[in-house]
Amino acid sequence: MKPTRAFNILIIDDEAIIRQSMRTYLKDSGYQVVEAENGRAGLLMLEKECPDLVILDLRMPQMGGLQFLETLNQDGIDIPVIVVSGTGTMTSVVQALRLGAWDYLFKPIEDLTMLVHAVEKCLKESQLRQENMAYQERLEELVRERTLELKASEQRYKAVFEYTGTAAIIVEPDHMISMANSRFADLVGMTQQEIEGQKTWQMFIADRDVDLLANHLRNNRTDPARADNAMQYEVALKTASGSPKFVYASLGLILGTECHVVSLVDVTEKKQAEKRWQGLERQLRKSQKMEAIGTLAGGIAHDLNNILSPVLGYADMIMRTSKPDGQVFQRSQKIQTAALRAADLVSQVLAFNRGGTEEKRRIKLHPVVREVVTLLKGSIPVTIKIVDRIDRHCDAVMADPTQIHQVIMNLCTNAYHAMEETGGKLVVQLDQIRMPLEKRVENPNLIQGSGDYLRIQVKDTGCGMADDILERIFDPYFTTKEESKGTGLGLATAYSIVKDCQGDIRVKSTPQQGSCFTVFLPACKCLDREISTGQHIEDQCTGAGERLMVVDDDYDIAAMCKEGFEYLGYRVASFSSSTEALDYFRKNHGQIDLVVTDQTMPEKTGTELIREMLTIRKDLPVILCSGYAAAINQKAVEQIGIKRFIMKPVTVDALSREIQQILYSKER
Repeated sequence: MKPTRAFNILIIDDEAIIRQSMRTYLKDSGYQVVEAENGRAGLLMLEKECPDLVILDLRMPQMGGLQFLETLNQDGIDIPVIVVSGTGTMTSVVQALRLGAWDYLFKPIEDLTMLVHAVEKCLKESQLRQENMAYQERLEELVRERTLELKASEQRYKAVFEYTGTAAIIVEPDHMISMANSRFADLVGMTQQEIEGQKTWQMFIADRDVDLLANHLRNNRTDPARADNAMQYEVALKTASGSPKFVYASLGLILGTECHVVSLVDVTEKKQAEKRWQGLERQLRKSQKMEAIGTLAGGIAHDLNNILSPVLGYADMIMRTSKPDGQVFQRSQKIQTAALRAADLVSQVLAFNRGGTEEKRRIKLHPVVREVVTLLKGSIPVTIKIVDRIDRHCDAVMADPTQIHQVIMNLCTNAYHAMEETGGKLVVQLDQIRMPLEKRVENPNLIQGSGDYLRIQVKDTGCGMADDILERIFDPYFTTKEESKGTGLGLATAYSIVKDCQGDIRVKSTPQQGSCFTVFLPACKCLDREISTGQHIEDQCTGAGERLMVVDDDYDIAAMCKEGFEYLGYRVASFSSSTEALDYFRKNHGQIDLVVTDQTMPEKTGTELIREMLTIRKDLPVILCSGYAAAINQKAVEQIGIKRFIMKPVTVDALSREIQQILYSKER
């Protein structure tokens, strides 16, 4: 809607493009526009053109927006000023409003109708102010005459107002707060003298709520029917300390006047409690979602393990019957390698479903670190350069490789997020150091004290962290990231894993320079006797006519095991039905040397089948296999009397080594 007359508007901004866009839109809306590139030129243009309204930027050369406002105040110039700035700080907003700005808009203004609306509002308020001032001057004489007779009534009114039980203010038609009781002063953290006659109500209300209350006050003055009904709104209140509070604001017009009484009830604690409750609900939903994903992942992993078992088994048999330098052997070897990688991936899925309760074992770290670096190079932007300094000759550590993979990936992900906008360099380093006894005091969290340690370092050149953030960096649910980018659990999980490995994690950071996370893990040597034991078992992977029973509801797995075991020299009876296997065992239990059975089967599970077999023959050696670790635990295995529990997929060779070890130990 165009103005009834051509108001003259002065735009003061150091960016010509912004001035041009505002000028074009305002002229199309029926306004006359003049421009200035800084505050000093704006003062000259103000004196020359006498505009009706000023649109002002804050940051400009020679003279900024705040200095311009100060000059207007010093010279006693009363003109509507709309601050349009991209500084975006609440301090700038408050300071501009205190210096006399009528409104505040943030750059960039994507919809310039907001600017026109602000101009119209301020021009209208300016006109109202002028009319109110004239009206006030006219009534001043009458007010002076009635002052004496009102004093007694005012004292009684003040007493009621002060002890009303809630925070309350009286708002004049010009938005000035003429009275504020002590409860309101305590609420905003100021004295009554600093508020009464010094502050407008808009200064204490969050920007998003100003228009809501302004519309109510305006409607009360223009519509007497509405003035009889007090209305209540929930608004955000600004305080002197800068911490927002939430209040229920009840507004009512004082009969016979144009003043409003505003009563406020502090509901900040209620809002905070609601927010905490909403946070707990989000955590519960996330937990339920993760539980559902885990259950689904476990079921899929179980099926994949059953699929991979015959792939590995038949690839192994093809390799045994092929020449090592032939294409058939080499292609089968590639099939076996790919299947083993898939099996490792399934193992990680199952570890996720179990909640990360993997058993520690002696592992080399450089393949794990190398895998993380390879994944990162294919997933992060090219603006981040990855440098790997991995020593392949380090000793082993006692840890779960999946968890160590998670630790390194979490640290690298944090480093990536720190450089996501600016780019930079990510350094991943693995080496072995000697921790001397004299440095034990500097590293009190290392349980094993002095000795050899593997050191993993993840360095970035990102934004860095301040000291107050460093103090809480490993706290659960503490994060400085947006909600969609972080849960606050990554570093807390990494810290827990490293501590469980009797290691330590340290961090150094400088704002705007980067961070360095260092993980220390105790080194351990690979023992020669472990290698020789492996060789001894390898020599005993073939059978000598032992009679085996293989039970698996998957026909392909049962057939593969039968063929593979027979090739290795065993005599095998295979079954895909647990009830048929039990019937056969009842008739031939004296001829069976060992039973290999799956756990998850229809009719009877593996443990149920084993219990019944052991009631027939107590000394029966049994190997239980499963593609789903959650189906049974180690305690149940020991109680039943099972000799081995092996996770699928597993090759026939590996099973044969276990069989030979069990039968050899039994004979000895």
